[in-house]
Amino acid sequence: MINNVRNTVLTVLNKENRGYLTPEQFNSYARYAQQNIFNQYFSEYAGMVSLKNARRLGADQGDRVRELKARIDPFTVVATISQASGVYPKPANFFKPIAITYGTTLIEEVSVTKDLYLSLANLNGPSATYPTCVDKDNGYLIRPTALAGDISLVYVKNPSEPKWTYQTIGEDPVFNPSAGDYKDFELGADAEVELVLEICKLAGITIREADITQAAIGIDAQNTQKNN
Repeated sequence: MINNVRNTVLTVLNKENRGYLTPEQFNSYARYAQQNIFNQYFSEYAGMVSLKNARRLGADQGDRVRELKARIDPFTVVATISQASGVYPKPANFFKPIAITYGTTLIEEVSVTKDLYLSLANLNGPSATYPTCVDKDNGYLIRPTALAGDISLVYVKNPSEPKWTYQTIGEDPVFNPSAGDYKDFELGADAEVELVLEICKLAGITIREADITQAAIGIDAQNTQKNN
């Protein structure tokens, strides 16, 4: 998909000799565009769930909640995390937690303030039966601290950074998917149009063509309005 997206973007930019994106510029914009669209899935999902609970969202083919969930589910990962210096570090590709368990026991994540109150409680503080955790130093602090074994972390990972790889033939870069560092977009094929629009917005700014940026923003706004 990444080659299709790049070709489409270059076609838009070259239609009236507006400019050219180098492979490095494209890869930089591609990383930003993919992450931005991925982040939007979650904010839109929250809004759509509210609409569905209010019975204002269609079912079956019009169920946007199910559609967004299908886009997010492939990024769900289950990892076994070992303790390091008293904290269970988050994976490098960590985006959002779903569940944390110690053996077969579910660990409740609490705020720093609630963790303070619970640590002072004599009767209802964290225990091996009802453990808690707090987000600290890019990791999780599990209470009671006597629990020091591995935990199971179910989380949503960030998409891997895409990279359009090439070999130079003559003076032109030619797509080379056989390169060792090649990486396609991890978003589904249904995100192709969104990726083109996001990259065109950035490209329009780079080559100082405001009308390209505005056109991409306008199309994006129309698509958002249709979805809502």
